[in-house]
Amino acid sequence: MDAPAPATAPAPEPAVTAVVDTRFCAPVATAFAVTKTISLMGRDFTVTDAAGAAAMQVEAAVFALLRKSLLLDAARCPVLTMKDSGYFMDTRWEVFRGDSTSRRNLLFAAVKSSAFQIRTKIYVFLAGNAAGEEAPDFVIRGSYHDGACTVCRGSSDAALPPLLRPAASFSS
Repeated sequence: MDAPAPATAPAPEPAVTAVVDTRFCAPVATAFAVTKTISLMGRDFTVTDAAGAAAMQVEAAVFALLRKSLLLDAARCPVLTMKDSGYFMDTRWEVFRGDSTSRRNLLFAAVKSSAFQIRTKIYVFLAGNAAGEEAPDFVIRGSYHDGACTVCRGSSDAALPPLLRPAASFSS
């Protein structure tokens, strides 16, 4: 008589790294559209979900000495503050929780591999990274204008789920 097949445990869920907040983590791939508007006051972006509802907004001043942008949630509450480090050609941005720019609220730094790039490559260093800026926590490769980016954990080539931009979702 054959022995019953051993029961297999379901595969464990992949570990989630909530950099900002778990409320922004989705269990499945989620499509968003980004619309850019330029006005006298600044350069803004609106992020909408598949139903067309505003999910987030970015407010960025065009003419300011301290270049800083705010990411707001649907209720227009600050989620992140992004601050240009002041280095040449926007190669380094620091991102803080809420509307703070205090070092204790630093979440991560995003660093472009060079000021001039044909294919985008951005290194992301989380605030708690013990290696400093020697080993990135994430690497973003690709081209937003081509419609897709690849996010890899660390310096590995194993991609996390893809970020895709539907055609014609970005307008000026």
